[in-house]
Amino acid sequence: MNPSRLLLTILMVLTAMGEISTQLIIPALGALEQGLGGAHGASLAALSAFVAAFGLGQLLLGPLSDRIGRRPVLIGGLSLYLAATAWMFLADSMTDFILGRVVQGLGACAALVLARAIVRDVWKAQAAPALALTVIGMLSAIALAPMVGGLLTQWGGWHAPILASLTIGSLALLAVLAFYRESNPSLDPKAGHPATLARDYFDLLKQRSSRALAFTLAGTYGAMFAVVAGSSAVYIGLLGLSAAEYGLAFGATISGLIGGALFTQRKIMQLGPQRIVGIGVSLVAAGALTTLLVHATLGLSVLGLSLPQVLVTLGGGMLIPASVAGVVMPNAHRAGLAAGLMGFAQMLGATCSGLLLGALQDGSAWPMVGVQAVFAVAAISAFAVMTRKPRGEVVSVAG
Repeated sequence: MNPSRLLLTILMVLTAMGEISTQLIIPALGALEQGLGGAHGASLAALSAFVAAFGLGQLLLGPLSDRIGRRPVLIGGLSLYLAATAWMFLADSMTDFILGRVVQGLGACAALVLARAIVRDVWKAQAAPALALTVIGMLSAIALAPMVGGLLTQWGGWHAPILASLTIGSLALLAVLAFYRESNPSLDPKAGHPATLARDYFDLLKQRSSRALAFTLAGTYGAMFAVVAGSSAVYIGLLGLSAAEYGLAFGATISGLIGGALFTQRKIMQLGPQRIVGIGVSLVAAGALTTLLVHATLGLSVLGLSLPQVLVTLGGGMLIPASVAGVVMPNAHRAGLAAGLMGFAQMLGATCSGLLLGALQDGSAWPMVGVQAVFAVAAISAFAVMTRKPRGEVVSVAG
């Protein structure tokens, strides 16, 4: 298969499916709770349930695609996604909606993990810049989908964003069926076997660089998700913005994600993944701690909350594709497994962040900015500790 712009575009959409599914409904969380009779804050459980299923599913589907092929796993996952999204559209209770979100997460995770593995299959040694480009699809969804979701919610209530997800998922499945042919010619009959799966992941984590990048990605995505999940209540509930105004403000704030990913796409072959991750996590920590400081000293405001977040999003946009490339690139023979590990790390950070945020809810913005700062500090600490050269190695180099 020759790399093509059409395939790259399809992979960008697939990489974005999880974020599209989440970001479209965030402006509708209040309407969703009212419409389904849920308690205040119950919609956060729907977000956390999705990311938990999304992360766990990648641990299984990535290696499974190494075993039976990318195409059947991808088609099955997208079909499951469509069934679950239709279930959510027809839900008549918050419990029913959350169950649908869990199944939707299992289906959507196939799109992300398989897109990353397919990039490694097709672009081979040049996969790192291509991975960064596909991540731009995900980051564009984070930036643009809240705006679209806010407008759709004002137009058609909470059902409208769900219908949009169903439409996008249908188009993605049709594109895969029509234009994607199997890209993994070397199937491994032992891959994804329950008896060896844990051992394979442990073997991958024994690589020091893989371990460092996975933990740094988990902390960074946890920091970002705290604002993704908590911003609707803060901007709309505390600052008085409408759903559409919130979508515009939030989208403008996190447009730095795209800038960061473009930097990675252009510089990753020159600087290498680990150096870019180091720069990115430093920006994330600086932005999160500045947000906390501004809120503590000046109080809550749209600008005081939004401007420091540009540092977070710029760093996150650099870090996400670079960390994924740093693990997937050296593991071409098990690209599905490597992509599954990084997808799981990403969603583990988001799940832990969402659960902590939900537990700390007190009607103020403090839980959101506090949880973000904790995860950002954890990310930069993990990176610093795990990439530090052992003393013996430093001495031998110096000698």
